[in-house]
Amino acid sequence: MATTTINNSFLSSGFIFEILFWLGLAVLVFLLGELFRQMWLFYKQSLYEKQTEWSFLELKIPRGIQKTPLAMEQFFMNLHGMRNSPMDLYEEYVEGQITLWWSLELVSFGGKIHFYLRTPKKHKNLVEAAMYAQYPNVEIVEIEDYLKKFPQKTKDIYESNENIFGNELILDKEDFYPIKTYKFFELTKEEMAIDPVSALIEVLGGLHKEENCFVQILIEPANNDWKKEAESFVKNLLKGGLKGGGGSGSKKKGGFNDFLMEWGRNFTMAPAHYPKWKGAPEAGAEKEKKEEKKEEVPKEKTEPIKDKILSPGFNIIVRLIYLAPNPIFNISIGLRGIRAALNQYMTHETNSFKSNIQVWPLLKWYKYPFLFLNKRIEARKQRLWHNFHERKLPERSLFGNFFTSHIFSFNRSKMFILNAAELATIFHIPSEKVLTSPHIEMVESKRMGPPAGLPIFEDESNA
Repeated sequence: MATTTINNSFLSSGFIFEILFWLGLAVLVFLLGELFRQMWLFYKQSLYEKQTEWSFLELKIPRGIQKTPLAMEQFFMNLHGMRNSPMDLYEEYVEGQITLWWSLELVSFGGKIHFYLRTPKKHKNLVEAAMYAQYPNVEIVEIEDYLKKFPQKTKDIYESNENIFGNELILDKEDFYPIKTYKFFELTKEEMAIDPVSALIEVLGGLHKEENCFVQILIEPANNDWKKEAESFVKNLLKGGLKGGGGSGSKKKGGFNDFLMEWGRNFTMAPAHYPKWKGAPEAGAEKEKKEEKKEEVPKEKTEPIKDKILSPGFNIIVRLIYLAPNPIFNISIGLRGIRAALNQYMTHETNSFKSNIQVWPLLKWYKYPFLFLNKRIEARKQRLWHNFHERKLPERSLFGNFFTSHIFSFNRSKMFILNAAELATIFHIPSEKVLTSPHIEMVESKRMGPPAGLPIFEDESNA
């Protein structure tokens, strides 16, 4: 009898081990398959990106521009209409097709300001046509990339007795919270309107003749997933009210450390007091909750979000680079100057910009991980400069992010969403009020309009 029981026990144990073996093997095969899929996608997408041809354009601005940023908003809506994405498995896994992007750049060479736009070459004619439709007097010139004049490695910058600082900006709140747009700055009459880009122009225009500052805004047309998230947030907020469970005002659950502290406190107080747990209703609380009248959510909390999702969105990367000789190097320009100019778009109920401390090269020896401080600072500087130089977006896969990371500098760039109106607020052709400044390189004579016979499609230019 005892022998039979032991044999059954061994059979049962063997059966369990066999199940665990095959289950583990299935998990391993799945993980290896996913790893291969990501490796293949990374290879094909990198190849597609490498084979993409680009055109670099300078926007030369005449005097007397009276357009508001609304014109640039319409331009960005046209760009969003050019969005491409893989339509089937062949385009995704064989061609490696990815959504293409544009680079908007506001650059100061010793206080002289230039406006640049990098576009996929196949979209060049469409981009020019869209720009001329809104700004017929602007002169668009294809030029060589100005970054070719600068070293690609930071060590070469140091050898020329110069220093470099870089930074990236992100949003302070969730993406669906908007920043304050140009519509807030406009008054009843156009001539009384305030151009929101003027503060940024003044910062860039105030540089010493040997200082250089670059503002780069990478824009990739986004799909509508972010709008669904915003709609869900507003719905939950309205459903729960200000004292309800939905929305940003609801309390977050504590972490594991908070739980341990709470458990220890209740354990030591148990002989004298009944335990109290966070989130547990107190006596009579349920009745009071039912009788409590839900406080109405003010429109100021929901209307800005509703307005933002009406316009198409872009995935955004904002990078700042400051480059200057060591004797006059002023890190505050790259660290605080540009960010302060953008802080005019901040309100209590909406969003604002802040530095992405995961990528900036300002590290302290007394903060984790403590070791190799100088190597980590230098690695971050080089990564920022490389990403700026190449107009790089974050990697699209976990494998790609891991493969391109460095032991002293991981890929931690973060994209966020701005809609066309928000994007037009921070980057647009300045109005004539700003163009009275001597800092902007201008065309002294107006164009009579876009060139006649401007080809719209790529085939027309080759016909």
